[in-house]
Amino acid sequence: RTSTRTDLDHIDEYVPPDRGGPPGQTSTQNLAPLCRRHHRAKTHPSPEGSWDYQQLTPTTWLWTSPHDLRFLVHPDGTTAL
Repeated sequence: RTSTRTDLDHIDEYVPPDRGGPPGQTSTQNLAPLCRRHHRAKTHPSPEGSWDYQQLTPTTWLWTSPHDLRFLVHPDGTTAL
């Protein structure tokens, strides 16, 4: 999807400043464009757990499922690991 049709997600969990969150949490270095479905899968866990991801490069992500399955997501597609 193009970035104009995505949600911006906090790569590291957002902690409100009044709860001790550090400044600069919403800098572009801590935001990633996710489609609505993936943003909700990460933000709102299912009974099995939540999805998580790590940004490896600006265009490569390592997603981990609630069952600890891993997927490398890159411009050429997705690879199960």
